[in-house]
Amino acid sequence: MPCETTPAHLRDLSQGEHMLVWGFRAMAYGVGACPLVQRQYERACGVVGAEALNALEVFVRELARRGKRKVTLSVPGSFRLSRDEQLIVAIFAAAQMEDYPRLEAHLAWLLADVCQPPFPAAACLVAQAFAMNGLVLRVPDMAPPPVAMAAYEADDVVVPFRRAI
Repeated sequence: MPCETTPAHLRDLSQGEHMLVWGFRAMAYGVGACPLVQRQYERACGVVGAEALNALEVFVRELARRGKRKVTLSVPGSFRLSRDEQLIVAIFAAAQMEDYPRLEAHLAWLLADVCQPPFPAAACLVAQAFAMNGLVLRVPDMAPPPVAMAAYEADDVVVPFRRAI
C-alpha cells in the first residue's frame, strides 16, 4: 500500500505517471475511446501507443469484472489522487522496474485476491511502452517505519499464540 511519501496530487507526478492516471480514469469512466486520449498515447508512445492503451483498457475492464473490492478513483479532471490511484501507479512502476514480487503484491492488494492473468502482462506492456519512450514511472519509497527495539524488549509485552487443539 502506498505510504505517506507517495504523491497525492497530479502535479506531483511525472509525465508518464500523469498520463497513466489520466488514461486509467478515462477507461474506468467509459471515455477511453475519446480521440484526445488515443492521440495523446500515440504521440507519447509512438507506434506502440495504441497497444499500450489497449492493454490499459484490458487491465481496467478485467479489474472491474474480477476485482473483489471497490476501487476508488478521483473524478476525471481532479488534481487529487486516491489511495487506489497511488497503488495503480505503484503497480505499473513495479512492472517498469521489473520488480515482479512487488508487482504481484500490489496486484493482490488491488484485486483483494491472488495475482492472476492478464493483470501482470497488461501492466508490463504499458510500462514497457512508456519506458521505450522515456516516460518514467517512479517506484514509491515503501520502507516500513523504524521500530524501536525497546518495544521488543519490554517486560510488559505479551506475545499472543494459538493453542493447539
